[in-house]
Amino acid sequence: MPMKHLSVVVAMAIVVASCSGSDSASPDVANSDESVSDTVTVSDTAPVSGSVPTETDGDASALDWGPCDTPNPLVETECATLVVPLDHADPDGEQIEIAVSRADTAGDAEQIGSIVFNPGGPGGSGVDFLLQAAAIMPTEVSSAFDLVGFDPRGVGASTAVECDVEVDDSVVLIAEVDMAAVDELFATQAADLASCTEQTMALAPHLGTLNAARDLDLLRAALGDDGLTYVGYSYGTRLGAVYAELFPDNVRALVLDAAVKPSTDPQELALGQAAGFDQALRNFAAACDADTDCLLHDVGPTLEVLDGLRSEIAEVGSFPVDDPDRMLTAGEFDLAVIASLYSKDTWPFLAQGLFTAEAEQDGTILQVLADAYSGRRPDGTYDNSQVANTFINCADDADRIDRDAIVAGAAEVAAQSEFFADALRASTGCLGFPESAEPLALGSADGAAPILVIGNTGDPATPYEWSVELAEVLSSATLYTVEAEGHTAYGTIECVEADVTAYLVDLVVPDDGSSCSDNADADFFVPMAESEVGLVISLFDCLRDNGADVPEISTADVLADPAGELLAESLDPTDPAFAAAALACTDVLLELQGSL
Repeated sequence: MPMKHLSVVVAMAIVVASCSGSDSASPDVANSDESVSDTVTVSDTAPVSGSVPTETDGDASALDWGPCDTPNPLVETECATLVVPLDHADPDGEQIEIAVSRADTAGDAEQIGSIVFNPGGPGGSGVDFLLQAAAIMPTEVSSAFDLVGFDPRGVGASTAVECDVEVDDSVVLIAEVDMAAVDELFATQAADLASCTEQTMALAPHLGTLNAARDLDLLRAALGDDGLTYVGYSYGTRLGAVYAELFPDNVRALVLDAAVKPSTDPQELALGQAAGFDQALRNFAAACDADTDCLLHDVGPTLEVLDGLRSEIAEVGSFPVDDPDRMLTAGEFDLAVIASLYSKDTWPFLAQGLFTAEAEQDGTILQVLADAYSGRRPDGTYDNSQVANTFINCADDADRIDRDAIVAGAAEVAAQSEFFADALRASTGCLGFPESAEPLALGSADGAAPILVIGNTGDPATPYEWSVELAEVLSSATLYTVEAEGHTAYGTIECVEADVTAYLVDLVVPDDGSSCSDNADADFFVPMAESEVGLVISLFDCLRDNGADVPEISTADVLADPAGELLAESLDPTDPAFAAAALACTDVLLELQGSL
């Protein structure tokens, strides 16, 4: 799953909370048009639905919209539950629930319909993603569509997988000859599966992408849309491609951003990602070494600093962090690096985390980066994204290879990685998982309306070549190349915005082979004080210096609160001193608002 774009949501939350105490600034975040800074068989002829019909029934009355359990102060949202069959081949059998959220950003304007988002994973929550979507979508999109997010089956607030898994300090590295660690890894996998609820194990065979695509068509019908308008990131491209194969006549516009390789072989995917993250780390290191604003620039060659820290943490076992009940393990160290390579916007935080680990043996920032990837909430609980990820991937996988084959495959992948071999050996595959009720297959989606596939040349998680392959497989697809670092483009990379927006709103398809470049003007290491996170910290400092009762915060505090909930709660606009402080901090507020 891709790294969440942390800073924009935090910055929005703080601006809104602060401005409620002062008349000097009034952001219109819901309609902002600023760009800000996660396996299939190909068949050219046969449909994959078998005896399951590719038509679904539904109408707008199937969704009873009401207040969300957690109202959002930044964007007006409403929530509903869509009831769908557990097994679409038995539509009158057991039913499950799909959580749906909607932001009416269009207001009274004439609308095209709804646009549905999937943030990737698999396991990512579209309900949670809706706030980010509202923040990053251009005004032309948010004024033409209701923005809709949903949690796929097995995920989040939908009928979800539930296992009593200990996540803190659970990331494992395995050295080449450490068979004892391999034994322990598989024992942990067995214990984790044994902790899952009965409902989870009954749900497991039906969690595949084919069923999620059928759920998506029921959602389209319930929203009242004749054709689906959809933006899928990372795994969301797989879901979109499967949807187009099953329901080609129901496609209006599909943006498939950061495409997953069209292959059912997990080994091919793992090998591609191993190469992708290696190259992304080289790119990060080269950019850092060349930029005086990178905190590691004067410490030494970045890769040497990284190697030295790895050796040190392996020797001492862990680095201390601000939380006295936790520590940064060697596994979390590697996970922090991997997580930060998903987006160039997190490169400065990776550099800062490595710098503080090198200078002070402080692993706090690195642990926060790892936690964000793992779905850790500010209160120390975890969402179910990582557990759901494995269950969905295994429901898509037709094979249940034995332990020896899993270990051998992981060793093959590890041998191809220069930097992450120990992490890549720690694979347990789908050993012990229920057999899939319907393994994934993908066709060419003949008859579908034009589909737009976007690929970044520097994408570590879904290498650019995968987007090329998917565009070749889908008969109506157009490939759009973005010369950029990081995972996904639309909503975060400005050069692609106009063409994708024209496609979504007006159905104007870019010429096949169109491209744009973000690298020429990219400033990978903006000084921390000028970043959104730095400005949030500056705002808190300013408010406190001017008499408001607000806490002192750090980079780690901001990164650990991606929704801005705890930070916003720490601001009290009803405090008489707060209004005066907010007025005194108008310049910082406006600068923060302008950064969104």
